[in-house]
Amino acid sequence: MKTTWMICLIICSLAAAGQDSLEQARIKSLQGRIAPFSIFAKKDSLFLVCFWSVSSDESITELNHINASLEKWQSLKPFRFLAVSVDEGKTAGRMRPTYNMNGWTFESYSDLYGELRRALHSNNLPQSMIIYKNAVIYEQSGWTAGSEDYLIQRLESVKN
Repeated sequence: MKTTWMICLIICSLAAAGQDSLEQARIKSLQGRIAPFSIFAKKDSLFLVCFWSVSSDESITELNHINASLEKWQSLKPFRFLAVSVDEGKTAGRMRPTYNMNGWTFESYSDLYGELRRALHSNNLPQSMIIYKNAVIYEQSGWTAGSEDYLIQRLESVKN
């Protein structure tokens, strides 16, 4: 009986771990389309992912600074930028108005069920991660004035 119980426990934990894989983590676009992260990973290999929340002033300030510089950054080093909201419940409905109110022009997504956040082991806000070939090569938690400039320096240092 103990052996059967242990086998079931191991199988369940392996199944749960598989659900958190980066490629399978589902995100939802502002238009309501749901897609696994693997769809994006096939198109591009270098990403800047920023986790944010409508209730985090630091997150919104960081995204405003990134939005102001993003076009210039992408001309220096081609990469894909994804802003991923971690809001759930009532605050999830404030994501689109916050996006529109700030005049952001980048891609923004909602992390369905926290799958992407778990797959990337993100637990702070704001948190930015540079992902290259499906591996996190740099992460930065919190925001201070000028910290977004360090992100572009790290992006530029990635060799293609």
